[in-house]
Amino acid sequence: MELLQNIDPSLLPYIGVGCALLCLILIVIGFVLQAVSGFFDVIVGLLEIVVEILQGGPVAWCGCVLLVVGLLGCSGLVFLYLNAPASCAEHATNFCRWFGFVP
Repeated sequence: MELLQNIDPSLLPYIGVGCALLCLILIVIGFVLQAVSGFFDVIVGLLEIVVEILQGGPVAWCGCVLLVVGLLGCSGLVFLYLNAPASCAEHATNFCRWFGFVP
């Protein structure tokens, strides 16, 4: 019994197009899986860094915490200094007088 005798010859182009689309879809899925895998590798790598810092004990990450706190403090002071002239025009406080924003 031959399998090809049961296939309608008018359907052969559709079968070819279907096989080509299947190949194209598989290639696209392969690229998408590689991109998603790379994204998860980056996320997992960042989480590993955080876990290693926390598992190092207080001596290993105490300096990092102090550095982050210092950077946050400096950024807060810069934020206050840059927004002070606009804020001091509306609400004069001692901070404004200390830094000369209010005469």
